[in-house]
Amino acid sequence: MKENIGGRFTELVSIGQNLIKTAPHYKGKLEYWVPDERVAEYQQWISSSANLINIVTLPDSTFRKECARILADKDAMTGISSKMIQKMYGLLSSAKDEWEQGLLRKIEYMVVAETFDDFLDHADVYHKGNKKTEASVLASAVLEDTVKRIAKKNSVKTKGVSLDPLIDEMVKVGTFTPVKAKRVKAFAGVRNHAMHAEWEEFDIKDVGELIAGTRELIDTFL
Repeated sequence: MKENIGGRFTELVSIGQNLIKTAPHYKGKLEYWVPDERVAEYQQWISSSANLINIVTLPDSTFRKECARILADKDAMTGISSKMIQKMYGLLSSAKDEWEQGLLRKIEYMVVAETFDDFLDHADVYHKGNKKTEASVLASAVLEDTVKRIAKKNSVKTKGVSLDPLIDEMVKVGTFTPVKAKRVKAFAGVRNHAMHAEWEEFDIKDVGELIAGTRELIDTFL
């Protein structure tokens, strides 16, 4: 998916370059309206560019806010101006550069977070039904994968490393505070018991804390 996003950026930037070259000019200035027969062509590019920017950025990002300002410009109520095309092209090109430098939120983490939320929703249903075994097994699997993905995101090696040492490493690199690490280790303790079918070592309340704590990790670090 990451490659597809990068390819789409390249494609839309290239289209934007051509649109700017053929946009209405007057004495070298981009300040005139796109003719009616070309409105659909320009509108398609604007919509696709705005959609891509919204997909790869967070809701409160500068890119989304600027994109919304461009689309909400009072001139857009009249038609598509050359100036609007130029602004959107500049925003798209900037977003492309940030994407290539890895400075935008990575799409794979967005997809993973959504998938994990689905699993935790199922675990929550089991938890509310007082089904400790089913809820703990589901939540434990998500916790382990979440911690490992957070570690990889922060350049911490995960291969052959169990959860407790991994958590310690993330304290060393500044990802987790000591207090946060202690809480995550408590969740990992429930996970260890569940994975070894030691059901008597934890109760349904512990599972609820595991589910809530794992959600917090996803929301905060992925």
